[in-house]
Amino acid sequence: MERKKRDLKSYYLMVLFFTAVAAIIYGVCFTGKAVDYPALIQQDFPGVTSIEKILGTQRAYKIDAAGKQYYAVCDSAVGYQSRIEIMTIINDRGLVEKAIVTRQAETPVFFERLYSQKFFDQFNGLSLREPIYLGGAYGYSGFLDKRQTGNFVDRVTGSTVSSHAVAEAVNKGTLYIASQFFAKQWSNPYDVYQLNSKTLTMIVVFLMALAATFSKKMSRFRIWWLLIIIGVMGFFVKEFVTANNLFAIVTLQIPRLTNLGWYVIMAGSLGFVILFGKNIYCTWVCPFGAAQEFLNKAAGFKSLGISPQITRVLKLAAPTILWLAVMLGTWVGDYGTLDYQPFSAFFLFKAVWVMWLMLPVFIFISLFINRFYCQFFCPVGFILNLLNRLRNNGVRIWNQTWNRLWNGIWNQRWKTNKS
Repeated sequence: MERKKRDLKSYYLMVLFFTAVAAIIYGVCFTGKAVDYPALIQQDFPGVTSIEKILGTQRAYKIDAAGKQYYAVCDSAVGYQSRIEIMTIINDRGLVEKAIVTRQAETPVFFERLYSQKFFDQFNGLSLREPIYLGGAYGYSGFLDKRQTGNFVDRVTGSTVSSHAVAEAVNKGTLYIASQFFAKQWSNPYDVYQLNSKTLTMIVVFLMALAATFSKKMSRFRIWWLLIIIGVMGFFVKEFVTANNLFAIVTLQIPRLTNLGWYVIMAGSLGFVILFGKNIYCTWVCPFGAAQEFLNKAAGFKSLGISPQITRVLKLAAPTILWLAVMLGTWVGDYGTLDYQPFSAFFLFKAVWVMWLMLPVFIFISLFINRFYCQFFCPVGFILNLLNRLRNNGVRIWNQTWNRLWNGIWNQRWKTNKS
């Protein structure tokens, strides 16, 4: 009977997996909405009399409107979870008229901040004769630093990654127009690597977590480590592995190497699973997991016992909710539905209203059931544990196959030599 239940669970997970993969392929490859760029230009320039596509390596147009000439150029950069495409309109004096978003699939609660705080208006009137820097974004490529220039935009607090992607996309576009029509070349600062204190901190955290995984002595200091992780990863670094990040990898929405922090946290979570067969991120690095465990230990309440039957049912919650988020994202054409994790609410104090309702529930139950959210609802934990199990099973099968093959060869040689 027990075997039958396990088989039913396996079949259920297989159905979720294959239908989700089919939905993602369909959503990414077949439901993308084509952008009518000339219509978008006419919408923003009512007096347009002609639009001529410019032949070249980038999508660009010459525009005549109200007796004046303009240039429109499209380029993109990877943001928090998607590629953001920007159409930059430039007048014949080499000044930006406006920056228009043509494609994006960022988390709505963060990207809307760019509109509400009028981030795009900051580009108006900036020159293409030098780079457009990003103010207030220490450690990001294109950072203004102490340059004596007025050609910059200020990043929007809490949406720095999206702000950076927009500024990078605008720069790529203006550099193209500057070189083609204004005989102006400059070195793009968004191509420069930036190794900041947060990235270095993440590297140290992952290395210490790796050491703790293989050292039982460090377990004695776990309560202090949890506090460090909450403060450092949660409130200082503010970087988390989310379902959006993992989905971005699947859809190849991968930032350039100038975003070193993204590569550190992905290598530390996925890379350690592949190399060592250990889900180090969930156990030692995730700040929300650390917060739940610390509160559970600090409260000291008697743990609520959950029967094995209920536990088995609850274990299906994470893959089921993840599947629903993927299917809904495919249906509406926006995979922002994957952003249902509590990290932004707990550490950044920004989230959709549903998460504000759920966060107190997760925190309260974690006082009685250690890492309640992690055990039963976290999509990242489910995916990393699944990958870890598949990796270890694959290594075990490989070792068994190799040993049988080696033993067979050795025995055959022994018999040959003996005869």
